[in-house]
Amino acid sequence: MTVDVEQGPDRKPALRVMLPPYLLLRDFLDEQTAAGLLDFALANEANYAPTKTGRTGAAQVRPQVRLSVSLHDLGPFRRVLRDKVKAMVPDLSAKLGATPPADPKFEIELVAHNDGAFYKRHIDTQTASDRDYIRVLSAVYYFYVEPKAFSGGALRLYAIGDAEGTAFVDVIPEHNSLLVFPAWAPHEVMPVSCPSQRFTDSRFAINCWVHRARVQGS
Repeated sequence: MTVDVEQGPDRKPALRVMLPPYLLLRDFLDEQTAAGLLDFALANEANYAPTKTGRTGAAQVRPQVRLSVSLHDLGPFRRVLRDKVKAMVPDLSAKLGATPPADPKFEIELVAHNDGAFYKRHIDTQTASDRDYIRVLSAVYYFYVEPKAFSGGALRLYAIGDAEGTAFVDVIPEHNSLLVFPAWAPHEVMPVSCPSQRFTDSRFAINCWVHRARVQGS
């Protein structure tokens, strides 16, 4: 999808930019699995740690860039998410206009966003954790306790070629839904408002990155 963006207050000619493709899959998991995953996320509250950014070995907690807590051990649910996404990679890649990786690897983390949490604009390809692989698809699974006790937290996908960030689409997190987009797409997690500040009222998301082997020069 292309859109026209006016170039600042001097009203220069509009610049044509392209919004990145994305897919939103609702009711991604069956009800029993979704409920079990939510129970797991809540029961492990004590095991979350402040989320880091950057490559493995050099990652740091930078609350001015990313504010949330994360958990990397998903127990039995890691395989559940990995296997389901893996089976869909060829179809997801085709729908997003990407070449499906021949032997994909997966990187998965569970993140909780409570009051004031956010993640500034970034792209996922720059933070791949393995020097021999690169992220090609980003998949985000959303879930939370219903009725929803937070607001905000949309994932904002920015248009390609719009340096000012004036052209974008906001994808609202829906319980038991999976959002998929190219890892090169610039995006941002908008600030979350959770008045109760209770962990159980958080916006939960599982980030699942699909990797392909790097080719020379990539």
